[in-house]
Amino acid sequence: MLGTGVMAFGVSPALPDVTQGPIRQVVEPLGSSLALPDLTEENPDFSIHQSQLTRRDETLQTLLKRLGVEDRDAQSFLARDATSRSLLTGASGNLVSVTRTPQGRLKSLSVRSVDASSQRVNRLVVEARDGVYASRLEQPTPRRLVKLASLSIRSSFYAGTDQAGVPDAVAAQTIEAFSGDLDFQRSLQRGARFSLIYEAFELDGEILFTGQLLGAEIQNGQQTHQAIWFQAPGTAGEFVSLDGSSQQRTYLASPLAFSRVTSSYGPRIHPVYGGQKAHKGTDYGAPAGTPIRTVAEGVVSFAGRQGGYGNYVVVRHPDKNSTAYAHMERISVKAGQRVQQGQTIGAVGSTGTATGPNLHFEYLVKGVRTNPSQITSKTSNSTTAAFSQPGFQQTAKFMREQFELATSVALASAQ
Repeated sequence: MLGTGVMAFGVSPALPDVTQGPIRQVVEPLGSSLALPDLTEENPDFSIHQSQLTRRDETLQTLLKRLGVEDRDAQSFLARDATSRSLLTGASGNLVSVTRTPQGRLKSLSVRSVDASSQRVNRLVVEARDGVYASRLEQPTPRRLVKLASLSIRSSFYAGTDQAGVPDAVAAQTIEAFSGDLDFQRSLQRGARFSLIYEAFELDGEILFTGQLLGAEIQNGQQTHQAIWFQAPGTAGEFVSLDGSSQQRTYLASPLAFSRVTSSYGPRIHPVYGGQKAHKGTDYGAPAGTPIRTVAEGVVSFAGRQGGYGNYVVVRHPDKNSTAYAHMERISVKAGQRVQQGQTIGAVGSTGTATGPNLHFEYLVKGVRTNPSQITSKTSNSTTAAFSQPGFQQTAKFMREQFELATSVALASAQ
């Protein structure tokens, strides 16, 4: 019963179909050399190992029952022990592993709790020693790995990352790294290739969480975009190009992290009133409630209801130009409030004159509504180059090698 068997099957057209033959039942007595454990009695040499994930608002009793533990002494100890009780109940997703007897007596228990935001792991260990339970709390250090992923765009960026097994947190950092260069809905061509290098943290053979995106390369048609993460001593770190210039731009390429353009700047047939009319902005289609971010730092000059715009926000920027956001479901800022680039100022909606959830986005230069696509040509906010910083050359050299490796792997896979 405790052995492992491996079987291989083959089918040959030259052999007769055995499924058409008679069926016989063959019964053979087991040899005396195979000793099976007696599970009806307490056997110290036989243990059952089992694991489950905790569920939100689950009681200690129901969790232990799912794990096959029927041990009043163990249940009493775990209920009294504050650390055990806090990790076993209330929160969901903690991994609980037990070693027990076939009758449900607990031998040992461990609870692993992972906090991805702080990259910390807590592990509670409960063991029975001479019939007495004792607990201890450990904080194991996960092993840092550098992982490389390569993907091609067939339909959308997130569909490509899902297919390649790239975590959502890494995908979000990729969008952040190129937010001033690319609109990830409009700008990416079919067949665009991404090479991503990022941190992953492993414990006991399992990836628990990912960390910083270390580098990314995008080959989009004839254009190649590269960015690496560099943190000089005493700084918070930022994405820079391989020549050391900052990836941060005065304006983001889009007020939504991920969306689709439903109507561009220029003449169009009005969707509500009909007839051709100049469209003085860009419309982005997105589900209601999608966060809207300001594309540059500035001060909110208007926040409220305004005619066909519905819920409407205008942000005035340091270069004296402004951006405007209309049809919002809700507004999260007030007039006179200072906002930072990328800060959420509201959510997509369909207030005012709108046929459905969308964001109408405008770019005003000296009060004149101008094509929003021009904002991507704005220069970087940062005048500090990382090129001369200690360690940058070594970091850039390593990333170049990784990008070349990713390209060779992708070409080999394509062949």
